[in-house]
Amino acid sequence: MKLQIAGQLSAAEEIYRSILKDHPVHAAASHCLGLLLVHRQQPAEGAPHLLAALNGNPEIPDYWLGYLESLLLLGRSDEAKTTLALGRQHGLSGKAVEEFAARLESRLSAQAAPTPTAAPDPEPVIATPLRPSPRKEAKLAGRDEDSLLAMIKQGRFIEALALARSVTERRPERGLGWKVLGALLWAEKDKEAALTAMRTAVRLLPNDAEALRNLGTALGEMSLLAEAEIVLRRALAIDPKSISLRNDLGGNQWLQGRPEEAEAHFRGALALTAGRTPTPTTDALYTGLLFAMSHNLGVDAETLFAEHCRFGEYLEGRRGPRPRHLNDPDPERRLRVGFVSGDLWNHSIASFIEPIWARLQTSPRVQLHAYYNHDLEDAVSRRLRTYVNDWRAVVRLSDRDLAQQIKDDRIDILIDLSGHTSLNRLRMFSRKPAPIQASWMGYPGTTGLRAMDYYLADRHFLPPGRFDRQFTEKLVYMPAGAPFQPHPSAPPVNALPALGSGRMTFGSFNRLSKINSETLNLWSQLLRAVPTANMLIAGMPPEYPQAQMITEFEAAGIARERLTFHSRCNMLTYLAQHHQVDICLDTYPYSGGTTTYHALWMGVPTLTIGGATPVSRQGAAIFGHLDLECFVAADASDFVAKGAYWANQPAALAEVRAGLRERALKSAVCDPHVIAASFIRATRHMWSRWCDGLPAESFEIAASSD
Repeated sequence: MKLQIAGQLSAAEEIYRSILKDHPVHAAASHCLGLLLVHRQQPAEGAPHLLAALNGNPEIPDYWLGYLESLLLLGRSDEAKTTLALGRQHGLSGKAVEEFAARLESRLSAQAAPTPTAAPDPEPVIATPLRPSPRKEAKLAGRDEDSLLAMIKQGRFIEALALARSVTERRPERGLGWKVLGALLWAEKDKEAALTAMRTAVRLLPNDAEALRNLGTALGEMSLLAEAEIVLRRALAIDPKSISLRNDLGGNQWLQGRPEEAEAHFRGALALTAGRTPTPTTDALYTGLLFAMSHNLGVDAETLFAEHCRFGEYLEGRRGPRPRHLNDPDPERRLRVGFVSGDLWNHSIASFIEPIWARLQTSPRVQLHAYYNHDLEDAVSRRLRTYVNDWRAVVRLSDRDLAQQIKDDRIDILIDLSGHTSLNRLRMFSRKPAPIQASWMGYPGTTGLRAMDYYLADRHFLPPGRFDRQFTEKLVYMPAGAPFQPHPSAPPVNALPALGSGRMTFGSFNRLSKINSETLNLWSQLLRAVPTANMLIAGMPPEYPQAQMITEFEAAGIARERLTFHSRCNMLTYLAQHHQVDICLDTYPYSGGTTTYHALWMGVPTLTIGGATPVSRQGAAIFGHLDLECFVAADASDFVAKGAYWANQPAALAEVRAGLRERALKSAVCDPHVIAASFIRATRHMWSRWCDGLPAESFEIAASSD
């Protein structure tokens, strides 16, 4: 694409054809080759490639327009009319589409006229216009760029995209058009074309920090983390006081499993906010800092808790007296319970809350209300709506307005399902809009807020007496912190792979940002202790450079031949990959949660460390419920010892594998009835204390399905 933009068409054509030889259905290569041929006045040869691109990805408007232009050039106007109508049915719209429709209508009208000779075609959009004088050219270019910026400011993005395309075609040597085009194409999810435009903008505007940041964040979202880091560092060198760039670099380092460096960038960004009015951006920086610290083995429990408390003081320090709540203090009435989350879509939190809501929706004791802090709607969010009395989309509401809405709805107990994760509304919770507030599921740790009264957990996750001093909230112990809902189409559990292969295979399905240097070192110690074992690492971003991780393993004495990598895939393939694994290895200090549940359902136990911070105890909690503490290590040396033990006990491990599903089904973690009933009793106890004017207290709810 770079070559094509630079006018080196033969070289570009050679590469496109080489790609299509190996990947005949590569939509982007087909589209670019088709356009190249049309530009060469070879529409008959280009049209099949443009059609192939359209068939490969009908969601991209450019693919429709490219094929439509080729039909018009070939004189196939009736076919173009039919194709345009089909495109509109697929949602094709915008200024460029309407301009094409007008030209097509003109062509059809001319063909229908009784004159013997049809009117000449309008000049095709791919023609190169004659250039005016340099002075006039600069003036015209400046006018176009001013128009582009005005459209962006006014939110006229569809028009801006059309103009940006035109500007880059007519003035490819000017960077602003490419910069705007890249940003708008990225918003349209045309990632390949967006990256090309962004790279062109950076080449033409090498000192534009914003252009570099656009490219860096795009590369990061495509998991090209090393390249993204280089670009972002270039941008920061140009604009060292940019809070956004330090935040981006912090996120980049965290995703690469380098929490110490991430923490430094987040602290640098927060330092730049000193003296400014706190904003949601500052909140996000704190969230990034706390998340990075929780992944850092060098941060002890006391330090981590103190930083959470500092966040709470930052939010609540300027708050006046707590609001007086006018809720009816009747201890027996039906309670209005609200849930605040940005994860009520196809997200792990939704999978945990859904079975509870399904059992609470008809309860005479509670009435459910949802405050959804995301603009994404999918099949899961639509299904979740059916369980609640009220569903409010609140992502556009300010914290003040959302708090007022919750007060107006007379919510008695307000539940946070996010904690310190993205899309949280902790700033709104600091306003205390409900008499009782509690945090649950979303984050394995304290919010740091004094306005949050309770944290819902279980005694396997937070053994009583050991973690009270790490929470500003009072701890509520339920039979299980959340229910696991197995995938209904999960493959059956297979026999222990080691029995057939004669060698043990360890595995990991955790997200990449948890796999830091400490975790790789821990795994390598075990692999050295079991020299015949292999390691399978799945869930890798497709573009992630595996060489970086391989180098770290090799430096620790683990040969490349012992490692297998699998990219992200669909759920059923992901579950089936467990058929190749004998034991999963957990990450440390931030342990796995959902991945550990999926592994146990596939018969694969996870070797984990039960640490001194809440984030390190998710695996320990799961296997505590299953009475399998033999897979919970006390420290790194115990982790290696337990892993080596199980590697030499294939018969015993096979027995564990065969019985894991049954164990899970007999435990509270797979019984949403018990958890829902316990939640009702827990909220009733909280409410009774409030009605009596008593402060929050830690308490435990015994298992019961009533």
